[in-house]
Amino acid sequence: MLPVGLAGLLLSKKWLYRFFVFSTLFSATSVANFGAGDDASGLQIWMFFGSLWLLRLIIDHALTFSFSIDKRILRPCIWLIAFLFAASLSLIMPLYIDGRLGITNSNYNDYSETPLFLTWHNVTQVLYLIFGGAIAISVAHSNLEDEDRYETERIILLSALFVSIWGLFQFFCNITGIAYPDYIFNNSASGSANGYLENFLGFNRISSVAVEPSIFSLGLVTLLPLTLPAWLRKGAVFSVSFDRFCAVVFIIPLILCTSSTAYVGLIILAVLLFPFLLRTHTISIATALRFAAIAGAAVVAGITIAASSIPLVSDILSAALLNKYSAGSGMDRAWAVRLSFGYFQKYPLLGIGWGSSTSHDLIVKLLSNVGIIGTFTFLGAMYCVIHANWLVLAPLVSPMNLSRAVWSLGFTAFLSICILIAFPLPFGNFWLILGMAISTGWNAGSVQTHIVHAESQNQSNPLPLALDRVDLP
Repeated sequence: MLPVGLAGLLLSKKWLYRFFVFSTLFSATSVANFGAGDDASGLQIWMFFGSLWLLRLIIDHALTFSFSIDKRILRPCIWLIAFLFAASLSLIMPLYIDGRLGITNSNYNDYSETPLFLTWHNVTQVLYLIFGGAIAISVAHSNLEDEDRYETERIILLSALFVSIWGLFQFFCNITGIAYPDYIFNNSASGSANGYLENFLGFNRISSVAVEPSIFSLGLVTLLPLTLPAWLRKGAVFSVSFDRFCAVVFIIPLILCTSSTAYVGLIILAVLLFPFLLRTHTISIATALRFAAIAGAAVVAGITIAASSIPLVSDILSAALLNKYSAGSGMDRAWAVRLSFGYFQKYPLLGIGWGSSTSHDLIVKLLSNVGIIGTFTFLGAMYCVIHANWLVLAPLVSPMNLSRAVWSLGFTAFLSICILIAFPLPFGNFWLILGMAISTGWNAGSVQTHIVHAESQNQSNPLPLALDRVDLP
């Protein structure tokens, strides 16, 4: 990949972008490793291609002296930049605290403390954040047109399909005893990338090319909406049959990976699906209520029967969901959240500095690291993106409407899941989904203005306008 990336830098930014999109789910794959032991880290493949793509964009814009943000996506980008500024500003807090605060170990019942000082770790975490924000804004700029968005959707769907199949191959290796070739895609030297070694009920868990099963699950769950148009027969990324096949291949490893993120994520996605279908006039309220009742009863009955008759299913449900917070990992998560909220109470405005506090949820992690100011700007950016897309959700009859529905649904599901499992800033799938959601919400105000103007003209002109079938600039 190193020579491929360098060749792309010289010859084609489009191929750099394609490799970047395809590799955003490969969080356990590195093009280069640095250090050894506990200090080891890896340059993730998506960061490598993303960096080269950004560099090529900077060079191209420098040659034309154009660095402005497209006005169609200006508002969410300003909010995102405000959050990045707040996170950068929060680095003054470790300097101000200067060792007067002890950071307690996030492992439950381990009360050892480390004095808080500004370290290189804080700086690199902010740099990760700025890099991700630049990626999201660049993705949004690159997908404002239908053909560009369509290509991105095809690439990421193929990537998710490959990741799912590789996960199934990993599961096959686990149950047959065949040596899993981890050196191919799980080659990061970072200790946090060894999720494929986690043992569950005597088997190694499925993480595929991701650092751990929860990140693997998060990526697949939030890309499942891409197959929604095929199920509704409103369109397809490739074809109706192929997209449906992808959905089935996604769901199977999600069930087998024994990750609570997968199970809770599927439930969240199913719940969010109904308001999106109602908003796009795909189904009526009566149909939605009837279908929800039938589907909910079927799922509960199926799980109950399986759990009572199949011991393995009962063990999986107990370990992955019911006993989650009585197990060690669950107690560690609760302990980390409690500690982080205490740091926020002591330093509420800017927190204790980005990267200083570990919390396994989204809100407390933000509050403890960047305080009220950073949390407000982050939530403002996320609300701006969701609200802009929600305003212009329309019947699924045009490429833009289809893309808007699937990306805003995936993005909303991503944020909802992250409320429980924290903000996955080192991984590319969040920044890609954020950028795509920004790119589909740009005409929130202009469409309503055009519709009002067109309706006033239509009173004297009886020709049908079919405004729900076109995308107005």
